[in-house]
Amino acid sequence: MEDKIRILLVDDELDYINMMQYWLRKKNFDVDVLYNGEQVLEKVKAENYNILFLDLKLPGIDGIDILREIRAFSRKIPIIIFSAYGTKEKLEQAKQLGISGFFSKEKGFNVAVKMICTALRIHKGLSDTEGEK
Repeated sequence: MEDKIRILLVDDELDYINMMQYWLRKKNFDVDVLYNGEQVLEKVKAENYNILFLDLKLPGIDGIDILREIRAFSRKIPIIIFSAYGTKEKLEQAKQLGISGFFSKEKGFNVAVKMICTALRIHKGLSDTEGEK
């Protein structure tokens, strides 16, 4: 039996992220949520997530800073940046650090599922041909 896909959602908009968590769980994903960026690094190092959704705008620490810190120790986990306030500059910074996509909060959760599947398929293909870093 195949394991569930494990997702970590990081966002400070409680209503939105809780609704996304509920919806993804109904689609049979294993989903954890963090409401701020302070615990993300610990959680990513300790848990075996298949993919991370990371908000750009978080209290205390910026999503770009979190992304930079994760990429300093791992290129393994696919990361999708999501935001309602994404600027071109922030998105360009995120691309340079290595993201698997950008999810606008205005899009439906079906789009998120497609992005998850695409990112994991691409990541698996890269891992198979290039090896893990």
